[in-house]
Formats: sequence, C-alpha cells, structure tokens
Amino acid sequence: MFIFAFAMATPQTRITSFFYGYFNKYPDAVVPLSPSGSARENFIIRSGEEKFVATYNENIKENHSFFYFCSLFETLELPAPKVFHIDTSEKLYLQSYVGDETLSDVIAKEKSSPRVRNLVRVSLENLVMLQQRTLGQVDYSKTFEYTSYDRLTITHDLYYFKFFFADILAVHYPKGLLLKELEALSSQVSQQGPKVLMLRDFQARNIMVGPTNKPSFIDFQAAMEGPALYDVVSLLYQAKANFSSEFRQEMLEYFIALYPKGVEQEQLRRSLEPLVLLRQLQVLGAYGLRGLIERKPHFLESIPQGIRNVILTANQWTGMNKYPTLLGIINQLEAIYQKKYAR
Repeated sequence: MFIFAFAMATPQTRITSFFYGYFNKYPDAVVPLSPSGSARENFIIRSGEEKFVATYNENIKENHSFFYFCSLFETLELPAPKVFHIDTSEKLYLQSYVGDETLSDVIAKEKSSPRVRNLVRVSLENLVMLQQRTLGQVDYSKTFEYTSYDRLTITHDLYYFKFFFADILAVHYPKGLLLKELEALSSQVSQQGPKVLMLRDFQARNIMVGPTNKPSFIDFQAAMEGPALYDVVSLLYQAKANFSSEFRQEMLEYFIALYPKGVEQEQLRRSLEPLVLLRQLQVLGAYGLRGLIERKPHFLESIPQGIRNVILTANQWTGMNKYPTLLGIINQLEAIYQKKYAR
C-alpha cells in the first residue's frame, strides 16, 4: 500500500493531488457526495472509464478500524471495498468503487420488485457468509469504539432513545422506573446469540449495488462482536424501507434456514423480538439527534414510520409486559410527535 503526503488545500484540490501522487495522472472529475449521518466526507473520482471513492475523516481511530476490516474482508474474499492508498496523516484514503446506487435507492424506485427481493436475499446470503468466514478470524482489539455488543453498549443505545427522542419530545415518565427497565432490557439482549461479527449498521443505504446486481457492504467501521440476528433486523425493520410484514417474515425464515438446524436456529428465533425493539428504539434516538436536533432531512422524513414501527412491535410482543414504563412511553410517541412537529 503506497503512502503519500501533501499540504491540505480545498477538498477537491487535495484529493486531486492525492490521486496524482498514486496514479501519476490527474482525475477527470472529483464530485462530493451528499453528507450522511457521520462526519466523513466522501468524493467520487472519475478517471477515464474508472471510478474510485476518496474519503476524508478526522477520526483516525475510526479509520484504523475501517482499514483493518477492509483488509480482513479482502483476505476472506467478502464483498466489500478495498482500501489501496492512504495518506500519511491517515485521514484521507482511496477505496475501490463498488456500485452506482445503494439498495436504499433501488427500494425507493422499485418498492418490492423482484429485483429488490433478490437483492435482499443475496445480501442476507452474503451476511451469513461473512458471519461464518470471520468466526475465529477477527482481532476485536482492532474495533473502533466497542469490542462487543454487551450491556454497556446496549445501554448506550437505549439512552440514545431516552435523551435524544423521548426527552426532546418532552414525554412524561417516571425516570427511575424507566432506567431500571432499560437496564433489564439491556441484560436480556446481551444474552442473545449466536455471537458473530456484527456489522452494526447493516441498512439498505450501506449496501451498494454493482452493475451486475452484486451487493457489497460499506460503512462497517463500527463492527463488533454481537448477536447474529442484529444486522438482519437492522435491514428488514428499517423505517425508510418500510417492508411488508409478510416480506420480513419470508426473509427472516430464509436467513435462519441458512444456519444449521438445532441450537443456533433456536437462538436466532428467540432473539428476534428483543432485538427488533432494541434496534427500533436505537434508531429513533439517532433520528432524534440527526433529525430533531440537527434537522437533517433524511432523518426527519423517517421519524413517523419509525414511531409507527416501534408502537406495532411493542404492542405485539408478549415479552413487553416486563417493561410497562417503556410501553407507556412508546404509546405516547405518535400523539406527541404529531402535536409538536407534524405539518
């Protein structure tokens, strides 16, 4: 891997110089991508018939994690970008271009078309392949913020919902009782299995679709050890995709069938409801931070469906009777949101 340093200028200028330092030619175009929920800046580089992605990120530890997982996935022949050029600052790097559109783009255009159904199915096949090939291969000391999805990490996610969503909406609730229930839910989720490499943010917008309809994983720098069904839930239950319950169930059964019959399939089925609830609460916390506070349109647009999803989950899961305070908060969300923010 070639390392090249240069004085930083405007984003396009520094990326042009960076590209030249590796290829000994200037790119035809450097086009910034729309900002997402992170601080990373991404650019599409065009050079003749080829395309590349340049990324600038001040968080070097996060970059190290991404570099590590890209290298591991390349070794294990998993569908992910390859990082092939890193600046000496380790804040700027070039990676391979793996697709013109995200799975989220395809879903927005085609809804539940045969192509969408096939892409989701192949993405789940790839996910199982990743989970199985990485068993015993991951150095979890290389992870970004957390090595595993344990009680501490889960509690952090649940507090996201409390502070950035419920509290922002000024929902009234007994704080002491809620904190006890969140700790109990965290303990329940932390016991779910089987334990595998969890990509953490396995959503349709983090799955790129190549020209031959080949899905690839991106944005996995926060990967850690965790329950196998977490990433499946992240994909199938995301608010923006709004998959039908029938399609979700079909894909869940398809994923579970890819695991050996017996203990692991039983673990997967048992983990579903608590993981769905947890993920939906965590996502609403992210929507609160990025949408209600930072006013980013993508996150604001997803809030109403996200609320409807968590209300449906909470009122269908029989295990919710252990969390009456949390259930009361969830059932207040839609009315409060409509009163405060709906137009």
